[in-house]
Amino acid sequence: MKSIVLATCNRLPELQPGDDLLAAELVARGAQVSSAPWNGPFTPFETADLIVVRTTWDYDEQPAAFTEWLGRLAVVSGRVANAPTLMRWNLRKTYLIELAEKGARLAPTRLVSPEAASIAAGMTALGLDEAVVKPVFGAGARGLSIVRKSEPATIERAAQELRHEGLLQPLIPEIRTRGETSLVFIRGAFSHAVVKRAKPGSILVQSEYGGTVAPVAPPAWALEEARRTLSLLPEAPDYARIDVVILDERLLLMEVELIEPELFLQHEEAAPRRFADALMKKLED
Repeated sequence: MKSIVLATCNRLPELQPGDDLLAAELVARGAQVSSAPWNGPFTPFETADLIVVRTTWDYDEQPAAFTEWLGRLAVVSGRVANAPTLMRWNLRKTYLIELAEKGARLAPTRLVSPEAASIAAGMTALGLDEAVVKPVFGAGARGLSIVRKSEPATIERAAQELRHEGLLQPLIPEIRTRGETSLVFIRGAFSHAVVKRAKPGSILVQSEYGGTVAPVAPPAWALEEARRTLSLLPEAPDYARIDVVILDERLLLMEVELIEPELFLQHEEAAPRRFADALMKKLED
């Protein structure tokens, strides 16, 4: 019987909705499934046949410790999904700039330091009166700030929020009207998609900020563009979530999530089965 460990975190050690469905499908396929926090004892990961990094949702608060943990995963005897080298590449949001240099359709983006002068200079360079600042180490919109040139206090607050460098981008108004679409790929094949919408007056689509989620069928051209983005990654992922804003006949890339993405498995009946089949196949590779 193959042992599979789904990595969680100390803050939320139990399996979250969707991952419980995945675990049931894996058990039905003859696997022994357990969960363990990445920032707990390492023993469960040393002995597993397959480690699936799932809800390590506090890694951005301990980036050095998480990077060290990925290094330890790289030398375990079992397989790891996603590959530790790919997750390490995905840790800093500067990967978005790298993807843009390869041709990904990203909004104008500039790296800024945690200083008001750097943020203001970036806004001037990009010609922005209103912008979003995101920390390079961030998850779940933590540390995200909206800044306005006409309101210097917003720039000061954003600089104080940043613990490290940040990314400066224009605020995309269509996030408020069209929402953000998450496209889930499993071993390179499209699985399902959802559209996430913020509550009125907000741009934060996450459920903890009042956002909503609904299944959606993206147009074929959007799927092709997402696949093209996947092809730009340093190596092929076992699973990926590509977050985009779908505009008129073009995509605007927001994130490529390869470490601990919510995969919305509970919103697509066949998705847990697809993911379980892919993971069992990985065990056979």
